[in-house]
Amino acid sequence: MLLESLAYYWPRYLLGLGFAVLNSLILRRRGSGNKRFLLHLVALFVLSPTVISLIYDQLATRFKDSFIGPRLLRYSESFASGVGVMYFIVVDALFVIIPIILFSKIIKERLSVAATVYLMYSLLDKLCLVMAVSTWSYFALMITIATLVILFTRKRMMYVVENSRFIEWRPVLYYQMGLFFLLDALYAAYYVFPGIVNGVLDVRNLWIDSIAIVSFTFFIGFAELNIRATKEQIEKMIYMEELDQNERDIIQRFAEISEAKSGETGQHVRRVAEYSALIAKYCGLSRDEVEHIKIASMMHDVGKLLVPREIIEKPGELTAEEMEIMRTHTNYGHAILANSRGEVISMARLIACQHHERWDGKGYPNGLKGKEISLYAQIVSVADVYDALTSRRSYKEPWDNAAARQEILSQRGLQFSPKVVDIFKACFDEIVEIQRTYVD
Repeated sequence: MLLESLAYYWPRYLLGLGFAVLNSLILRRRGSGNKRFLLHLVALFVLSPTVISLIYDQLATRFKDSFIGPRLLRYSESFASGVGVMYFIVVDALFVIIPIILFSKIIKERLSVAATVYLMYSLLDKLCLVMAVSTWSYFALMITIATLVILFTRKRMMYVVENSRFIEWRPVLYYQMGLFFLLDALYAAYYVFPGIVNGVLDVRNLWIDSIAIVSFTFFIGFAELNIRATKEQIEKMIYMEELDQNERDIIQRFAEISEAKSGETGQHVRRVAEYSALIAKYCGLSRDEVEHIKIASMMHDVGKLLVPREIIEKPGELTAEEMEIMRTHTNYGHAILANSRGEVISMARLIACQHHERWDGKGYPNGLKGKEISLYAQIVSVADVYDALTSRRSYKEPWDNAAARQEILSQRGLQFSPKVVDIFKACFDEIVEIQRTYVD
């Protein structure tokens, strides 16, 4: 039985072997299949669309002959043929679900990606079945179509392998599913309509073949458009990342200039950035927001660039008039950053303007209260004050960590957001570790 199957269906087994070899090589290229190449090869061959199709065909035929066929004898021949065809189409679709799931596990890809790749080979098999008039014609068609696909999409195929995570696979998958049922229905025409005989080259067969070829060509074109759209999207993402990096570089340079003017150390800005990112993470902010606040917080005192140096570096206590001048650095910070529209700059603008606002509404410059204050500014406010307390300044000696921690906790609901203070308390050990890493 096996030898007869091999003798008759050898081109389909060959396609299954091609499926196994190509996907095993992709696994090896990704570095996950070097030691298990042979195991992957065997498993993928058994799960290949053609092998599964041959297994399903035998099982489905036997079930139909034993259980469904006898019950259809009471109806007309055309009705029985129609029901039989629908049965095979539905079972054919159901029979690929488990192999696709197992295939996705082996190649370690999302189910939508695995299903798209798997159905591509299944569609090639079905197209050849519809058009072939003999075993050798199936083989010739398979080689011809596969060669044409490779020639026209070779560069795209490597691009797809390397950028699969960026591609919108679902639209292609949905198109494939429609083509899957269409080719099944075209193949079923040989059984539903007695006048059409598979293996005979006539107008009716050519008509069916033309529909199959046009449909498959449209699918290839649709897939190509999807890949091109993805490539354009990736290029836009790279451009935006470069723009974002340039924005970050500008912020860091501003921060360095601000440090030099204010007399604060560069480590102060880095510590505030790390504290802010840590607290933001525990506040539940997204990964992008955490990265943004880490950079934006460096600009919290950029407005001091416009405050006279003698006030910033005064060793003693500031007079009331000098304090009012010092407080203008929040408005200056907002003004310096006002004309930029990037996400990080926008966040930096909020922080620069609001990091001296108080939860109880007694802060400056606008007397904001509670949740009127941006969460980003609430976070940087705690980070900035803790580092200011534990750092040496021209007008004071540094506090020890325990005293500074207690001061922050005592201002819960007064100067600082209760939520941010609670998170500060919960991750205090990590804050101290950051403090040790970036020592002045």
